[in-house]
Amino acid sequence: MKKKFQKALQPGQTWFYLLFLLFAAGGLYFSLWYGAAGIAVCVVLRLASLRQESERKRQVQDLMENIEVSGGEIKPAVTHSPLPTVVALATTGEIIWANEAFAEISGQFSGARHMRMTELAPTFETRWLIEGKEEFPGELRMGRRAYHVFGSMIPSGAGQMMMLYFIDCTEYVRLRDAAETRHPALAIIAIDNYEELMKNATDSEKSAILADIDRRLSEWTRNSSAVLRKYDRDKYIFIIENAELDKLAARKFAVLQEVRDIRNHEGVLATLSIGIGRDGETLAESYQYAGLAIDMALSRGGDQAVIKNRYTFEFYGGLSEEVEKRTKVKSRVVANALSQLIRDSSQVLVMGHKNSDMDAIGAAAGMVCAARVKGKPVHIVVDQQHTMASDLIERLESLPEYKDVFISAEDAMIMCDFNTLLIVVDVNRPGYVESEALLQSINKVAVIDHHRRAADYIENAVVSLHEPYASSASELVSELLQYLVPNNDILTSEAEAMLAGIYLDTKGYSTRTGVRTFEAAAYLRRAGAEVSDVKRLFQSSFDQYMERQKIISSARNCGQGVIFALTDQEIDRIAAAQAADELLSIIGTRASVVAFRSGADMAVSARASGQVNVQLLMERLGGGGNHSAAGAQLKNTTPEEADRMITEAIRGYFADQESEAQ
Repeated sequence: MKKKFQKALQPGQTWFYLLFLLFAAGGLYFSLWYGAAGIAVCVVLRLASLRQESERKRQVQDLMENIEVSGGEIKPAVTHSPLPTVVALATTGEIIWANEAFAEISGQFSGARHMRMTELAPTFETRWLIEGKEEFPGELRMGRRAYHVFGSMIPSGAGQMMMLYFIDCTEYVRLRDAAETRHPALAIIAIDNYEELMKNATDSEKSAILADIDRRLSEWTRNSSAVLRKYDRDKYIFIIENAELDKLAARKFAVLQEVRDIRNHEGVLATLSIGIGRDGETLAESYQYAGLAIDMALSRGGDQAVIKNRYTFEFYGGLSEEVEKRTKVKSRVVANALSQLIRDSSQVLVMGHKNSDMDAIGAAAGMVCAARVKGKPVHIVVDQQHTMASDLIERLESLPEYKDVFISAEDAMIMCDFNTLLIVVDVNRPGYVESEALLQSINKVAVIDHHRRAADYIENAVVSLHEPYASSASELVSELLQYLVPNNDILTSEAEAMLAGIYLDTKGYSTRTGVRTFEAAAYLRRAGAEVSDVKRLFQSSFDQYMERQKIISSARNCGQGVIFALTDQEIDRIAAAQAADELLSIIGTRASVVAFRSGADMAVSARASGQVNVQLLMERLGGGGNHSAAGAQLKNTTPEEADRMITEAIRGYFADQESEAQ
């Protein structure tokens, strides 16, 4: 109302002159001469305004009727165009002229002039015209209709103007939206732990468990007009329309929680993984997306739903810890493939993640052992200025077998050729490797990692051993070595390096340990590793101890069993990780988060005791990891901004968990 009143009183508007005339007439009461002069001025201004407006209208009319195109031909008069047409000022969007067709679609038969385009269509903007484009991006909504808008800039004496043409596309948009909502999405549903559920179960119990899973899946899809069919003992194919899929996603795929209520006589809970492919050009492409999605879900530990479209992944669930696989068949198959790759390569490069730790260096040392036994030149790519395993690297460098083995990424780029094999350990994200440029330069890549797979994982790896259930990359490498090299060919320092990696990621065998973890440790002990020598690698200096205590002193309770500590000082990453581990020892603590400065960035280290999934928490900050240990790097972030971002991430994580539980 206020805007309309202000507009009515602008110079050039009828109400402006009426108000002017009213005040002039009131002046007659005080002075006939001044009152008459005021009335005369008002009349003169109004006549001048009408003349100026008439002249402006004539100029625009002439412009409309005499627009030349290439070749000198004259266009038909725009005033008689069947298309709704508007001429408006490019600077303000004020409509100068509009034909009758536009008046009909806008409903402004007499008032379109002097209105702004944004009053009729709030989403209208002129950036596309300024950039030289001829079509408005997307559809322009005007009332209940949608339009494709075409336009061009017109330089004239009246100022920089734009001419716009409107084509009604409401029916097209309706049909397109209907087609998109009814377009089918394909899903693959897998029972994650089928072998564990059926182990030692009687035939009747197996039938009861599978029947219960089938029943809950059928109830979940009953009102979705979807098709669900079982095509293997532990897999289902699921076809659903996009609109119905959005409803299931809004309920966070409640069937994941419902199936977790099923357990066998040994207490093993049933869990599902759902991989969904949508937005494919064909059903075959959507099915391919579904295959990628189910692989992603299983590689992240299962018990979750993953939606893959043509651009990205969406994740739902992932509350359960990974289930340890008891068979070593995959390790043997990968070891055979890796052995053949090493033999066929001219040289081997091994690379971990940035700010490498003992697990990355230990796993790399195991791969150096395999390549050395196969008789191939091998090097470890590491930035020795930014590593948390400097003591371990110094111990290995003292061995004659490790002379010049540790090299920089720049040296590796120089020496690599088309037949070089790159083995990436303890990381699966391209942006987190020691040298992303080196990764992109080599076409033969093998990946060995235990972290949950992120959306931007290393693709097109020739060999991949990715097991989220494993405690560490060193555990996986230890299993591979059992099939790659004789036991007596492993150097004592190499065995201790791998044992140190396992010791680090399990926090002294207190978390994320399984049967295979201790089997790997026993294998390394037989290879000559001394636990006492490994523990010496974890001794901290007095300065590190004081740094750790300084971080702990800044901790605060964020609620929900989460302790958060933040410092604006640059501290040692080992001290930060140790501080996060120490905070977990506080009674009632389910997770700990430590943030500290790292150059212009803020680094974040998170640990959990099992009830909180810190990987999902860190993914909110662009990081990753696994269920109980994760981290993130906040680029160009101040401590104050990091405090706010981490606090919001913690709140958002628990809000999502509460909504899923409901």
